[in-house]
Amino acid sequence: MAAAVGSVWVRLAQSLRTLWDEDKPEAGSPAAVTAGRLPRPTTRSTVDSAAEWLEQMLCRDPSIKAKLHVISLVEYRESVGEKWPRLVDKVGIIVDQVVRRHIGRGNTYCRDGEDAWILAFPEVSPDEARRRTVAVVEELGRFLYGHQDDGQDRPVALAAEIPVTEAVGEDGELVAPRIRRAVEEVRAYVPASGLPYLPSSSPTSGDADDPIKGWKTLERGDDARRSEARWETMEGPKAAKPAAFDPGLIGPIPTGASLSLLWRPTWVALGEAISAYGARVVRRDRADADPIEGCRAYPMGDLNTALTIDRFVVNSAVRDILAATRNSSEGAQLPSVIIPLCWASLASEQRNSVVFPLSDLTQETRNTRLVIEIFHIPDGTSTPELESVVSFVGTLCREVLVRTRLSARRTSLAADIGVSMVGLDLSELAPDERMDDDTLLAILERIHEDTSKDGIGCYLWSARHRKVVGGVVQSGFEMVNGPGLMKDIGRPAMVLPAPRSRFAAA
Repeated sequence: MAAAVGSVWVRLAQSLRTLWDEDKPEAGSPAAVTAGRLPRPTTRSTVDSAAEWLEQMLCRDPSIKAKLHVISLVEYRESVGEKWPRLVDKVGIIVDQVVRRHIGRGNTYCRDGEDAWILAFPEVSPDEARRRTVAVVEELGRFLYGHQDDGQDRPVALAAEIPVTEAVGEDGELVAPRIRRAVEEVRAYVPASGLPYLPSSSPTSGDADDPIKGWKTLERGDDARRSEARWETMEGPKAAKPAAFDPGLIGPIPTGASLSLLWRPTWVALGEAISAYGARVVRRDRADADPIEGCRAYPMGDLNTALTIDRFVVNSAVRDILAATRNSSEGAQLPSVIIPLCWASLASEQRNSVVFPLSDLTQETRNTRLVIEIFHIPDGTSTPELESVVSFVGTLCREVLVRTRLSARRTSLAADIGVSMVGLDLSELAPDERMDDDTLLAILERIHEDTSKDGIGCYLWSARHRKVVGGVVQSGFEMVNGPGLMKDIGRPAMVLPAPRSRFAAA
């Protein structure tokens, strides 16, 4: 029997985005349908069948103890007062993008009025559902804080959860008074806690729930870090211009090689400032050899070299982040830090040895400032493989970026599995991919159009010409860096205002 048009199940089903077509059982294997249950919907299923499946998964099966999660912006709406009608559409777009960034494949959401969104998680555990919902409100708090005028410290986005049996009536409609009561309970708790959720809704409310729980803090100084990594620290900013990139000539890193770490100032559209710094490794195999920078230091298919370099990158990045934080002025805005890590390391069984030093950073730093970028993703990587690595990395940082190539098409998939942005590094272009600035800008504009349709951000690294920097800034890219913007420096620095109007698109 078809669900009523106004049913919350229909509304949720209409925005359900899945990749379940890729999860079909192999020929000859048992059907992946439990007796008495409807099969999972696919992208070809009707809205009614998807709605019926959602209702069965979330409402008719008491063993799941499912809940609906509510994102409320009532605090933000009240704080902006008369500005709300002008902001409501823009805020709605921001919420959609943030929710889609965190909700994950197979889960869904719908809007409820002007300032609330309902999230449903049929595919994850209750604890994981709470964690993702809290991640949404925390990121919304960072996005929307700057729009307030009253100086309030109260959270602008709230998260509440309600058992499905209480939230949905027999007619399939949301029980509005119960939704409002759940939100008011959270609002009443805010003055005492400062948190945008009740304690039972917080997957990060204490050390016991730290995603790096059980990792012992490494109390070691800079000398110990260098000794452990067995690298001689070099003066990175004095490194010579890197040689032309030929990936076929890059071999395993030899004994006695030197590594150093630079930081590349990055313009960020949100806030229109140089407010992020990206780590960039420099490899020198011999004292008289040309330096090899960034992803070029990683030979394709060489796991041992990838692990060696990534361990150095994380150790050195943590050292620099801690030093920059200690030297910052009290009350100063601290920048985001972007750490690029190779797919080979993150997909290996030894990945914990790579990310272990991140435990030296506070959880607040990881949750609010740390961004991890995944690069060198092989062609043919399956959706489950990519989603697994992104999910692992997502527990360690604020957001996950995926670096792709001109020939790759990952934006729709990336949007569905929790990646916040996809981007390109121009230093990776092969000789036959080099082009003039106008041609490059035209291609980048098409990439931006594609990512916008998929509800995901895009960025560009290693822009050497000011014309390219200005073009991508004006066209709507979320981040850009490279010699055409600012030269590399020794460690993360301060946040520098850089209004979009300063950049010429000519």
